Amino acid sequence: MRILAVVHDYLPAHIGGTEIHAHQMACHMLAAGHEVAVAFTERDLSAPEGQVRRGELDGVPTFEVVHQREYGDVRETFRPPVTPSVFAQLLAELKPELVHFQHFAHWGAECVGLARRSGAAVVVTLHDYHLICDAATLMRPDGSLCTTASSGDCSACLERYPHAAVGERPELASFRWAEVARDRIETHRWFLREADRVICPSHFLAARMVEARILREDQVEVMQAGYPGTYHPLRPARRGAALRVGYIGGIYPSKGVHVLVNAMRHLPAGVAELNVHGILEWFPDYVERLRAAAEGLPVTFHGRFEPAEVDRVMQSVDVLVVPSVWYENMPLTIQEAFRNGVPVVVTGFGGMAEAVRDGVDGLHFPRGDAEALAGVLTRLAGDRELLERLSAGRPPVATVEQVGEQLEAIYRASVDRRLREA
Repeated sequence: MRILAVVHDYLPAHIGGTEIHAHQMACHMLAAGHEVAVAFTERDLSAPEGQVRRGELDGVPTFEVVHQREYGDVRETFRPPVTPSVFAQLLAELKPELVHFQHFAHWGAECVGLARRSGAAVVVTLHDYHLICDAATLMRPDGSLCTTASSGDCSACLERYPHAAVGERPELASFRWAEVARDRIETHRWFLREADRVICPSHFLAARMVEARILREDQVEVMQAGYPGTYHPLRPARRGAALRVGYIGGIYPSKGVHVLVNAMRHLPAGVAELNVHGILEWFPDYVERLRAAAEGLPVTFHGRFEPAEVDRVMQSVDVLVVPSVWYENMPLTIQEAFRNGVPVVVTGFGGMAEAVRDGVDGLHFPRGDAEALAGVLTRLAGDRELLERLSAGRPPVATVEQVGEQLEAIYRASVDRRLREA
């Protein structure tokens, strides 16, 4: 089978759940004997928009498409002027039988229609809320949660982009933004209807997309990512020492690292220590604020680590905290923690609440509530038997190979369906 995977960012320059999963699946399909290529975008103001750079990563051929992210009009954020034509050229050259979209940012959902017209089957994996939310997080600029995105009320977020029509009649500005928001939603509804299968890693995300009429229920497959490495045996809880609290992941505001750092200020001295692992250079202003908030506290910022080192990092903590303030879908670190026998404390909503069963394999706390989080950590520090019970309650974790085989079956069924319809 000839397979083309499409993603917004890619390894090694960008390390996140979407990028890691996309590469793992591409490598699995290559090892299974399929012809695989990955197309992704990269911002580079020194190169022409749409330039294609060919490369290879772990044996997988790659096509890096330059974008500028300099928008002349807000509609270019969801109807890119250049990348669809580049994508059409890749389709003509590679002739894939199946295209798997791992993200639409900088590509546009129009590429689904282009793939279908080329004769390819189309599978989509949704990793966030991009199709109904320009910010992809369902959070407003003031940090509050958005409950109206699916109805097209996105003005507060879209207004940061230029909109040529607003200058013509300023009195219609609010109407114009609402019109653009509806156009964005309708564009995604129109093109996603052509997808053969849409994979959502959580039921929560799937439900939001069906409610917004972006997807039909018959299109949806709920399937988590797979994980490489050993399903480690449980470790006895450490006693007589400070609780080693870990944060592992992106370090930016929606991830809620500030909530966790502030929680440390509410803990009695000597109860716990916090180890923050993640790239510190991406959002330097936020990291500077975190360092200021952590001054005088037992908080260490360890910085970047390679994905292959995740077991070493997990084995160095007693509990993982995922304090995100947005509706996280299905963070990879939660399953990595379970694989290593580490219980998880999460914000109790969205895909996080779905992934971690409160009182079974982890604990929940209210969104953004540093004092409540401090109470949870104090409880775990003082009750190491509870820590052991939560560790023992962990669920099984699917391997990359198991998920790859499931995905391969979805690919074959989608291609067979298109061949029957041809």
